[in-house]
Amino acid sequence: MNNVLLILLSAVLTAAGQILFKYGMQRFSDIEFTHDSLPRLLWQILLSPSIICGFIAFGLGAVVWLFALAKAELSYAVPFASVSYILILLAGVVLFHEQPTGVRLIGTLLVAAGVVLISWK
Repeated sequence: MNNVLLILLSAVLTAAGQILFKYGMQRFSDIEFTHDSLPRLLWQILLSPSIICGFIAFGLGAVVWLFALAKAELSYAVPFASVSYILILLAGVVLFHEQPTGVRLIGTLLVAAGVVLISWK
């Protein structure tokens, strides 16, 4: 498989894991985490289907990342993997109806520009 495809697949799986974590944790946003409730809440969190799927996606992303690192230069692969930041910003807007600030949008555009520059041969 092509280096770029491995890196992008890893970034997509990593972003999917983060999105699933966010989705799974939304139901716990109003709960007060106290010393007494923490063990029970931790089990509820860890047994949540979204959290389990998030760990699977995140783990698969890490495995794919290892294969990408075996083939690509580190100074190329790591900055290129930041495409996951762009995917997560888009998911935040589309799936979670987040309203990113202008500074956050500019920062994400700069990350995207950096990915383009790094991938340019």
